[in-house]
Amino acid sequence: MKLKKHQIEKLIKDIQNSFKMDYDRAKCIVDSFNNLLENNNTKFIYDLNYKIFHRRNHKFTKQILNMIVDTYAYLFEEASDDMERQIIRNHFEKLFDIVFIDRCQYSKQLEEKSKTTQKILQHTTKRLNETLETQELMIANISHEMRTSLNAINGYLAIISDKDVLQGEDKQYLNKATHATRTLKELVSDILSVTKLNSGQLEIQQSNFWLDKMLIKCIDNIALMLQKKPKLHLRTDIEFVPFRVYGDQNHIMEIIINILSNAVKYTDSGYISLSMKTKQTSNGNISISFVISDTGIGMTEKQLETIFSPYSRFKTERQGLGLGMHIAHQLAKKLNGKLSVDSTFGKGSVFTLDIDIKIADDKKLDLQSRNICILNKKNYNDTYKQRISFLEEQGAKVKIFDNENEFINYLLTVQDNVPDYVSIIATIEGYTKFDALIYYLKTLPIFSKTIFIAENYQQHMSLNYFDEIYEYFSPIDLYARNKTQNLQKFESRVDISILAIDDTETNLDILSLFISKKYPNITLDLASGGYEGIGMFKIKKYDMVMLDLKMPGLDGFEVFNKLKELGSPLPPVYAFSADIYKSNIDKVEEYGFAGMIEKPLQPQKLYKIIERIMHESNN
Repeated sequence: MKLKKHQIEKLIKDIQNSFKMDYDRAKCIVDSFNNLLENNNTKFIYDLNYKIFHRRNHKFTKQILNMIVDTYAYLFEEASDDMERQIIRNHFEKLFDIVFIDRCQYSKQLEEKSKTTQKILQHTTKRLNETLETQELMIANISHEMRTSLNAINGYLAIISDKDVLQGEDKQYLNKATHATRTLKELVSDILSVTKLNSGQLEIQQSNFWLDKMLIKCIDNIALMLQKKPKLHLRTDIEFVPFRVYGDQNHIMEIIINILSNAVKYTDSGYISLSMKTKQTSNGNISISFVISDTGIGMTEKQLETIFSPYSRFKTERQGLGLGMHIAHQLAKKLNGKLSVDSTFGKGSVFTLDIDIKIADDKKLDLQSRNICILNKKNYNDTYKQRISFLEEQGAKVKIFDNENEFINYLLTVQDNVPDYVSIIATIEGYTKFDALIYYLKTLPIFSKTIFIAENYQQHMSLNYFDEIYEYFSPIDLYARNKTQNLQKFESRVDISILAIDDTETNLDILSLFISKKYPNITLDLASGGYEGIGMFKIKKYDMVMLDLKMPGLDGFEVFNKLKELGSPLPPVYAFSADIYKSNIDKVEEYGFAGMIEKPLQPQKLYKIIERIMHESNN
């Protein structure tokens, strides 16, 4: 069978109208269809099959189906006899079977394959989850062992350093060992941070905090690094705010400390600048911009492209794994913030962290009627100037001296409006002289409630009579505290007792050294395992229990359950662990522990917990 000329022209026109196609393309299709009818050439069928499969559009498939039906209906009506009609009918059935029945079978096959693929994916996901759990367990165990050893090394070095018995070369060795330990601790922390970020284990922990106090902690973390570079200076430009904010202070600090540490590492001379600018938003939050700039080695365009990639440490002699910037960048994203960088090779770098944070409405700054006396012989930087303006704006009465003799004469002769706070920014020799002056002033009744503060100290020497000592600047909320708050010396009860259960002897040893040094009146009982700890708990009453989670025999969770089964009310029980994965922290909370004490041991955090227990026991 062969198409007639008028039939060809009609079909070309129909295809043009239905598919918005030009004449030549429509003619090619009709010629291919004619070849199928005349010579049984299946190229038309395969081309049609391909177009349907490639488009994967049910509307397009419907259009083709309608076109085929209309075409064969038209040819059927045009047929001259029954034989020609039968030929047309056979061709239509063949085309329909090949194109559409085959497509249905193919779809069914795809569905079966999809089910098989889904099963494979489910199995793969299960295996992947098992692998991740194994990886988490492995890293938790490795970190536990490493951090336990670091806890011992850190603790013993701190005790030796505090005794101040080493001199000369031996003291140098001690300082180098302390620095090496700190570096190792940072590397372990970086690896754990990356692991938690990649596994989704990172937990956002929000609390109320003062922004300037947070920045002081950040500066304290790099103070030792700065002291080793006498040609490098830190500049600050802090915009003070009269309220606390609510957010994840620890992770914001981690970002800033990472950038500051890198700035010190790659800058040998000149300056590092830390500035903070704030702006209140329409929704009651505060938009903060932290800018850290330096005059260091800077970066090339190629280095800038990979600065936030893991292990992208540049080929220099500086230490580190190259994880710090990657962690900082990922943390900024996690906090819905943005970390950006601009740098010029050979001139320095500028990092900017932009983040929105909520304003905490639970505590307002009140500086009304505060008398503040300041001696500044050393530093008139931007932060100092802004703070003076801020204190006066908030209602404080600030008296400033730049002459040492006038300042001393004022303190010795003042009768009325005795300062609530005396802040001194001086030289090393000056601080030594003022320490003796403060000793005398504290013998006078009128100075019994005055707080004496050393600021921009930046030295490590004994000052016995200052109430507060800061390396760079004091926090604003210091001036808003109750006048007697800083002078209250907490005396512990003689009979307060703590039970520590840990299978590692060095952990118990370090714990004992730290506690006995700070609180000699505390009774500390040590148990080297779960069964021994339970036995000691049965025969004695304790105000606090510290319980290691990873122990042979009975682990910490099993011991905790055994203690609860004894029936009597439990004292606060704190988990002692190097495993700081979110899953472990959640498990600690679920079991009902009072909290977690992290290894390596951080004495100041331990002391805060102990003093809270003391306060509760005394009450």
